[in-house]
Amino acid sequence: MWFDAERSEEVPSEDCFRTALKVWIDKPHTINRRLTGIKPVSERRLKPAVLDYDGTLTTLTERLSSVNVDGLPGLLEYFTDVPECSWKDATDIVGYILERDLLPKQIDKFSPVREVVTVFSDSAVFYNISNTPAVSPSVVYRLRLGNDSRIHLDLFKSNCEDEVSGASWLKDHVLPKVAKWACSEPLAKGNQLVVPSLSQVPIEKYHTIYFNLKKKYGKHLCEIWPETTDPLKYVYEDIAIASYLLALWDQAKQQGCDKPPTFIDVGCGNGLLVFLLTAEGYDGIGVDVRKRKIWDLFGSGTKLKEEPITPETRFPEYSWWIGNHSDELTPWIPYLASRSRPDARVFLLPCCPFTFHGKYQRQHGGMSQYQSYLLFLQGLCRDLGFDVVLDRLRIPSTKRICLVCSPGVQNDPDTAAATAGNIPGFVPSCIDLQQEPQPRQEHKPPHVDKFEPRAKTEAVRNCTQLDRGFLDCTVDLLARKLLQMGSETLCASPRSLGDGHWQKGGCLHLRELAEVLSKEDLNMLKSQCGGL
Repeated sequence: MWFDAERSEEVPSEDCFRTALKVWIDKPHTINRRLTGIKPVSERRLKPAVLDYDGTLTTLTERLSSVNVDGLPGLLEYFTDVPECSWKDATDIVGYILERDLLPKQIDKFSPVREVVTVFSDSAVFYNISNTPAVSPSVVYRLRLGNDSRIHLDLFKSNCEDEVSGASWLKDHVLPKVAKWACSEPLAKGNQLVVPSLSQVPIEKYHTIYFNLKKKYGKHLCEIWPETTDPLKYVYEDIAIASYLLALWDQAKQQGCDKPPTFIDVGCGNGLLVFLLTAEGYDGIGVDVRKRKIWDLFGSGTKLKEEPITPETRFPEYSWWIGNHSDELTPWIPYLASRSRPDARVFLLPCCPFTFHGKYQRQHGGMSQYQSYLLFLQGLCRDLGFDVVLDRLRIPSTKRICLVCSPGVQNDPDTAAATAGNIPGFVPSCIDLQQEPQPRQEHKPPHVDKFEPRAKTEAVRNCTQLDRGFLDCTVDLLARKLLQMGSETLCASPRSLGDGHWQKGGCLHLRELAEVLSKEDLNMLKSQCGGL
């Protein structure tokens, strides 16, 4: 018997309810912070005879609410068939039975929980088959859209929600959140990139690796961190990136790849990612134009090299090229990888958008510059002969979409040769799209002149390097201009000023203030991060 425990405010439509319900089914970790995700076990669909008879549905609910994990396969075999397609691809999701494991974050304390979800046109029912309340509510509950256009939280065989494990949490957290999703304006996905999270690696494997690396290295690295940057952000972000790569490489091994991967981290910065991958048994090197203080703490086992990367750089001994927030080097990495060896693979996690010659300018209307840049990189890598997939990492950053590039399948040797032959000319052609072509010198590759490696010494650009006299004159000039814009105002305390008046000043748009300064002064200010 079902009891109505709580109901939400009205939601706009049945479609909005279904969209919100799909999010909760597919991503329970967005509300349940004890979970890291789900691992699908099976998908089945109720037999037509079961759907057509209410009494049979009631029997199914009774059986599922009391069955254990061992008895579940036989029960599903009796009531269900194998569907023609996944519930995510189906236009009609009515009658789907989803069996999955809820994966806990704290794998040292909790085990995965087996859950079954039955989906209908106006509701979904959730069964904790493992009957363990530590990670997910043990009560059988239903989210249902009623005739009053409200989402109802129903509990099975209980009318006293406070005594049922997890019922209060469902009422206080799950129902309001699902209702909020249902009432939210749908995102205009027209030209937007929609990239699912951790779609290229087994989530259970990834989280196990992440949990172990975090426990093994996290606290110690934060304690010895000598840089001025925030250790919490950089340490745990690089642990997450290392976990992703390790899960990716382990998956390749399971699929029959017998050669262990080797790697080069281009523009490795603090070298932490190189340290983590090396410590986990993989051979690789990090290269950066400038050494960091923390390099000395990693020991001789971590190979880090201080040298600039140029268009002639080749590292044929490494199978994976990594670009982790590599800025100006980002578009060069797939190019250099493709020139180093034909079976090279690439992992890019772009942040600041750069092309081969400078800042990237958005080329796709209706998109953010970041998403447009991702498409630019995707097209670049494909033109260089790579197969490219996008994935979303779980890192504390807004720029968390990565590109995983593998060698393209070249069945025709002539086609492969033609593709390889086109690569050297690809760089200047990309450059010429975005700036006027320059006369080329004889016997010199055109892209060499375009490339400028980052300076070894970081320039300080926060106005402290400007001449103090210049700053004083500029401030004085602007202050006088602002004072001229206002009228005199009567002073409340005449004793403080001889005539009882003071010059209040006025307001000017920043653009108008800029017109007061000479072009040379503006250029000098602009050279120091921010201009006027």
